[in-house]
Amino acid sequence: MVADVRTDLSFLSVVADGPDDYVIGYGETFVNVPGVAAAVIAALDGTRTAEEARARVLAEHGVDVDVAEFVTGLEGAGLLSRPRPRPNLWDRIRPGHVAWLFSRPAHAALLLLTAAAVAAAVAEPRVMPGLSSLVWSDSLTFTVAFAVGSWILVLVHELGHIAAARSLGVRAELSLGTRLQFLVVQTRITGIWGVPRRARYRAHLAGMRADWFVVCAGTCVLYAADLPLVRLAVLICLSQIAWQFLFFMRTDVYYAFANAAGDKNLMADAQAYLRAALARRPVPARRSVRVYAWFLVVGRVLGLGFFALYTVPITVTLVRRAVAELPGWPPVAALALLAAGWAVYLVLLGRRLVTSLRRGR
Repeated sequence: MVADVRTDLSFLSVVADGPDDYVIGYGETFVNVPGVAAAVIAALDGTRTAEEARARVLAEHGVDVDVAEFVTGLEGAGLLSRPRPRPNLWDRIRPGHVAWLFSRPAHAALLLLTAAAVAAAVAEPRVMPGLSSLVWSDSLTFTVAFAVGSWILVLVHELGHIAAARSLGVRAELSLGTRLQFLVVQTRITGIWGVPRRARYRAHLAGMRADWFVVCAGTCVLYAADLPLVRLAVLICLSQIAWQFLFFMRTDVYYAFANAAGDKNLMADAQAYLRAALARRPVPARRSVRVYAWFLVVGRVLGLGFFALYTVPITVTLVRRAVAELPGWPPVAALALLAAGWAVYLVLLGRRLVTSLRRGR
């Protein structure tokens, strides 16, 4: 860094995230820094050289910072080169287009809908969904309908995240991914670190909020008429909400919990803590990390058990049943969905493993 150059870091976002804790970044890359580093960035607004900024921070905060070295560190972290991501469909959504979905009137409307759904369930318990109430659940037609309905409603869930992110001015990207043995649709919103900590909950919980809207609206419809497809939609959305609480994986509840605990790398910190514990090299860790670490162990053991004792056997059973019922569209559709789901999962899992091996070299 040239000494007489007036460095301008005003394009970096600086967000207070706790006592002497700030998140700085731009676009996709963010780092955690102490308060004095935030003061350095504020001083480097294009009107001062590194030495002038150093003198100002020393005068105002009593800390002597090697500003030139600090800027070099930011460059090494990739924060001085502004990212230019390829435009996607969701970039066309402006904050003003979707902000109303998270306004006070929208919250009030959802509360009223929730009250109506609870009243409907109390007045007419039959509206509460369950597999036993689906008379066609023991059929391949139900399997196909459940699979297709799940993917449609998962998209609705992710659109909730996208709308929340765009309402905050944060970029969103939609993709397929894996969570242990699960194939998932995921919304990438790395830029959420550039908004205040409290506002992040909107983006983290918006998918569950969309699920809950479908549950409440569907319950009210079922009070008026018993429609099997509506009952199926309610059942799927309830299962999606329950799935989010399996936060030994990176689910919505995991991100909300990590945000509340102030642990920006909760899972990575918990895994590092466990590796150190297994190697009998205890390392200091926050209480939230220690508690989550053992929850992570128990959850993943149960998750792998579920995969071995339920997912694989039910897949084999469905394949055998579909083959036995050939020809006909339900067995063909069921086999196609199963094959496509497993193929995509295995490809994504393979890519993830290859990437992990390359990083480990």
